[in-house]
Amino acid sequence: MNHATPDPQAQRSVGISDVGRVRENNQDAILADDALGLWLVADGMGGHAGGARASEIARDTVRARFDEGASLREAVLEAHHAIRSAQLDQPHFGDMGTTIVAVVERGDGYEICWVGDSRAYRYSVRESELELLTRDHNVAGMLVAAGALSPDEAARHPQRHVLTDCLGLTGEHEPRVGTLEDRWRGGEWLLLCSDGLTGELDDREIERILGSCDSLAKAQDRLLAETLAAGAHDNVSLVLVAGPELPAAQAGSSGSRWPWPFRRRSL
Repeated sequence: MNHATPDPQAQRSVGISDVGRVRENNQDAILADDALGLWLVADGMGGHAGGARASEIARDTVRARFDEGASLREAVLEAHHAIRSAQLDQPHFGDMGTTIVAVVERGDGYEICWVGDSRAYRYSVRESELELLTRDHNVAGMLVAAGALSPDEAARHPQRHVLTDCLGLTGEHEPRVGTLEDRWRGGEWLLLCSDGLTGELDDREIERILGSCDSLAKAQDRLLAETLAAGAHDNVSLVLVAGPELPAAQAGSSGSRWPWPFRRRSL
């Protein structure tokens, strides 16, 4: 079990990655860097060694490139090219790849980028409400976007694990990078997670668990414990990030430079 330990002075985030009940090794990677304002979850695939290597490359490349001044989207695409280079240099890693969901803080807002079916949620502590922010890049998610499936039907669809995009995707085209920008609101958390969590717990269960916890640490432990109790057939990884404390005038009004509410999303 791997923990991403936050700065105790800030205590903005927690993170954990667990092998689960069935898999023999952990192919996920997580990052919780409060000082840099960067948090991510990557879910690797492509054999035991390959999946773990791909998620590590994604985590390390995104962190390094973002720290050097690249945009989050640029850093994510750099991670894709780094994985492709490793595939070419090491043929036994030829089928490796990874999903990724990452968030960076920008002033009074944040940006999310994702590829694949690792997810980002927003949880309102005040309203006890959970909202899915990302859209899965898999066959089931594609059918939801087309209006052919409901989200509940997609959760049971036999092709829900068949990805349409990932980092390390072979061929001439780069993977589709989903992006979303929004502003922090008072009393909210962001949850980043692999499908090892959402494959066992549906959104209503996640919302119930978060609503029963008064701290990020308790929420992390409860989410992992209930995922393990449900079977944890895959590796389980999650990062929880608390929004900054906002002045009362900004916590629930349009005091930001962004109009209220603000959201810009692209797939």
